[in-house]
Amino acid sequence: MSKFLSKNLAAKIISILFALLLWIYVMSVINPRITREELNIPVKLVNENIIRQSGLVVYGDPEPTIRVRLTGNRDQVHRVTRNNIDAKVDLRGYEEGTNSIPIEVSVPGGVEVEYSPRYVTVELERIVEKQIPVGLNIEGTPASGFVVGETQIKPEEVWVEGPESYINSIEQIIAQLQLSNESNNISKSLPLRAINSRGEEVDQVEVKTGFVEVSVMVDQLKSVPVEIDMNIQGAEGYRIVRVNSEPRSVTVRGQSNVLESINRLKTELVELRDLTESKQVRVPIVFPDQVRPHNDRDILLDIEVKAMQDHTLEISRENIRYENKDADLIIDEDSLPEIFQVRLTALGSSLENLDTRTIMIFINLEGLEAGVHEVFPRVWLPMNVENIATDVMIEPESFEIQLLEPEAE
Repeated sequence: MSKFLSKNLAAKIISILFALLLWIYVMSVINPRITREELNIPVKLVNENIIRQSGLVVYGDPEPTIRVRLTGNRDQVHRVTRNNIDAKVDLRGYEEGTNSIPIEVSVPGGVEVEYSPRYVTVELERIVEKQIPVGLNIEGTPASGFVVGETQIKPEEVWVEGPESYINSIEQIIAQLQLSNESNNISKSLPLRAINSRGEEVDQVEVKTGFVEVSVMVDQLKSVPVEIDMNIQGAEGYRIVRVNSEPRSVTVRGQSNVLESINRLKTELVELRDLTESKQVRVPIVFPDQVRPHNDRDILLDIEVKAMQDHTLEISRENIRYENKDADLIIDEDSLPEIFQVRLTALGSSLENLDTRTIMIFINLEGLEAGVHEVFPRVWLPMNVENIATDVMIEPESFEIQLLEPEAE
């Protein structure tokens, strides 16, 4: 054995030294030791199902990440990809509240691993259940002339489960209904969403009832006149000058088959006697069954009462105006009355400054040919007089007028 070891000893030592130098060369030049960093490696939370069995759940949506430093031979380090780096925290055994949990990191191939941070903070909350009413959020509009009527949701309340703070942040559970020119009643099964006070969806909770049945009545709109049922009288020497109603018509809503027969509405009876001054009265409208007001529920009566006096005004025939006269005919002016008397009732002092030249007498000559014709004058009053005058009469009520052919030249 000693002969074997001593034989060609120098050559063997040289071989060993050469192999060592070759190994050093390979390790330092061809496959050197290197370090590589990977940033934002996601950390998985494991065993969430186990802590859920204990009535706990992770609060929020933690997405922890770490920075990883890999050290090893170049071929080993290069074989490690981001997907090979397994970073996780085990949630088992932790209790409600804030927990600092160590991060476990493993990589293949014997590569040395350093990472930071080494702990992640996880908030665990108790799982609670709460029953919350369901609301309906309607977007869009029905067809023109239709509006959304009564709605019905089944069930009206649902159970929601999740972290206590998220459950407490829920403002409402809503079903979303999108309308687009509907004119018929709607029945749909709609999904539910939990919404907080900012209008944001709380998707960290579970709505136990996924869908609700929604029924929406689509009502037709119809404008109908309102008849005032009234018995209003002024005191002796006074007169009801004007009774205005506002609005004169109202818009009602209801199912189309119901509104077909609704052409007029009435108010409750208004009885006022011996009025000596103007007044306003609100009168309720009577709505039939299954017919509802869209806006107005009553009518405002504006009753104007004034002391009245008879007046007689003399109007010259110069104030006559002719309508629809044949351009080829000539009016015999001598056949016209020189004065017309206009009798009307108005306030005692309202006509003191009236210029009678502003009152016109209109005579319609439509279709009349040459000859003598009976015509019926019509009085035109200025607006300021017309608004206060009643019982307007003219004398003569009729007279004969002569239309002449033009003289031949």
